[in-house]
Amino acid sequence: MAKSIRISDDLYELAGREAGLMHRSLAQQLEHWVRLGVGLELSGSATMDDVRSAAVRYRQAREQSAVRRGKRSATTLHAIPAELAKTARADFPADAFASGKKAW
Repeated sequence: MAKSIRISDDLYELAGREAGLMHRSLAQQLEHWVRLGVGLELSGSATMDDVRSAAVRYRQAREQSAVRRGKRSATTLHAIPAELAKTARADFPADAFASGKKAW
């Protein structure tokens, strides 16, 4: 029996785009994502890093969707403000790259 639920506009738009690419209905796409999410949570092999990485990728996709819909400016997604990046300067010790190994 079908039920109605509320989802965010961002998720709706993201699911609609993906559904079109994958030749699924919107409901089929959402069910597919739910199955993947449940499988990931119940998997004994998924690490917390896997889960965090998936959450970050979803957040990025949601933010990109908001930019496409005109709800956010692309500059709000920058981790470092453009003004700061333009004046920034990276200083490395003189021997930072001498050994060929990364020191960081």
